[in-house]
Amino acid sequence: MTPELQPYPKSQQRIEFLAVVLNLLYTSLYLLEYREAFIPAFIGSSLFVWICFKRNILAESLLQIFYVFMAGYGWMHFADNFVDTKLPIFYHIIFLVLATGSWMISANLMQKRTSSAYPFVDTFTTIFSILATWYMVNGDPFNWWYWVVINAVAIWLYYKRKLYFGAAMFAIYFIMAIIGIFKEFIL
Repeated sequence: MTPELQPYPKSQQRIEFLAVVLNLLYTSLYLLEYREAFIPAFIGSSLFVWICFKRNILAESLLQIFYVFMAGYGWMHFADNFVDTKLPIFYHIIFLVLATGSWMISANLMQKRTSSAYPFVDTFTTIFSILATWYMVNGDPFNWWYWVVINAVAIWLYYKRKLYFGAAMFAIYFIMAIIGIFKEFIL
């Protein structure tokens, strides 16, 4: 049973919109390899912590906290971020099994102990985003495949929680991930 959504005040919509703009700015600057990309990443993710909490997608709030720390990590290790390293398929299999187990355990705990809306979808995007981020910061081009699936699921989750700007952001990220696959594996 999904908790009833409270009305979505205009002030929260403005904050969501600002967070989306900042996160899209981060992604654009990151793709252009600007170190300053991590400033809007830090601020945008900080805003999303609050937004996700207010809309009762609790695992996503935790994911945004992770992204705040990753913005600091990215700032400190900027020069290391742009080296492509294809990790062996064995790593992908092991980490997918571990992530799937973590997802099931986390989702069950969230369902039993919190009022999180859509705990299985919420924890899916969180656990697998952490995995995809790990691949991304290690320069593995297969990260784009993970992001296609994660972003598709996130579009649905954010839309269901009436975070329409966030859903639009994930739609843009979905397209960017498709382009990333095309760029890495087809060109």
